[in-house]
Formats: sequence, C-alpha cells, structure tokens
Amino acid sequence: MPLHIRIEGDVAILSNFARLMNDPRYVDARMDLRDLLEQGYRKFVLDLSGARETGASFLGLLMTLTRQVEHDRGEAVLANLSREMQHYLGEMQMADYWDVFASVQEATAFFRRGSA
Repeated sequence: MPLHIRIEGDVAILSNFARLMNDPRYVDARMDLRDLLEQGYRKFVLDLSGARETGASFLGLLMTLTRQVEHDRGEAVLANLSREMQHYLGEMQMADYWDVFASVQEATAFFRRGSA
C-alpha cells in the first residue's frame, strides 16, 4: 500500500505522499480513505513530510481526499508542508482551504482541543 496510515486515538494520520505520486497505485489512496471513513474515522491529518511536488496532480489528489472526508462530515488538515508547497498553495489561492500545521503533533492537538 503506497499510502501509510497511522491511527492515534480517533485521528487517522495519512503519510507517504512524496512516494505516493510516483507509484501507479496512488489511485488506491481513495479506497484506503474510504475504508477508514467506513470504520468511523472523521479526523484526518495529511502529513506531507518530504513531499516537494507542487503540480496539479498532487493538488488534485489532496483536494480529492479532502472532499471525500468532508462529504462524510469529517475534517482533513495538512501538516509538515515544504516551503514550496506553502508557496504553491498561496499562488493557487488555496491556502485558506485547509488548516495547516507545522507538525503532526500540532495537528493532532488541534483535533483534541476540538473534542474537549
């Protein structure tokens, strides 16, 4: 499975996006996410550690996953964005579409605060 999934309480952390885009199975990410949603997870951290890709395909994947989560009344946030990715999201006027955190720990803390 190209997408790495780690569970911390009620938060699913999705990572390995840097390698995911170079794997022909990247389309499986939607099915992996669907499985998590069916299991009842609604809080997702998309950990972009190591991802330097800033093209339309990468942005499209992030949008597709986020929309799938939101469709099922969940929330997805981004963590560990590279400077290039931060700049690209700003250029594409997408910076306000996601809550962005410097680390996975900050992102999971955000969800914990929201649950309290």
